[in-house]
Amino acid sequence: MQYGMVNDAMEATVTLNVTADNDESIPITFVIDTGATGDMSLPQSVIDSLDLPLAEDADNIVITLADGTTGPGRLYLARIWWHDRIRNVEVVNLEGAPLVGMALLYGSNLNIDAVPGGLVTITELPPTSQPEMPCG
Repeated sequence: MQYGMVNDAMEATVTLNVTADNDESIPITFVIDTGATGDMSLPQSVIDSLDLPLAEDADNIVITLADGTTGPGRLYLARIWWHDRIRNVEVVNLEGAPLVGMALLYGSNLNIDAVPGGLVTITELPPTSQPEMPCG
């Protein structure tokens, strides 16, 4: 189970330790973004400080923002502790607040006490209730 909190801006957040190949790990507070389809995003400065490796198809992605604008992005690889085990994740470079998207949340139940300081809990669903993740 992952725990987080609702901040004063009414954003549901969760703090995760992000680890690179060199096993350097830093705690990062992410805003949960149910409109984001990927695993997570980080600003380029954080990606650089962790020295995250590029994914195989790192330069072949297009980022579409909530306002409909698009632009090129780069894809990196990292590891996090998620549902009691190490999980490999894809990280897209995106300036602004670090975001957790729906691909990371897939197979989870998200509960938010929607008040400042409210509890955010993310629990793993039983495998029998997890259909295969749709491509997209």
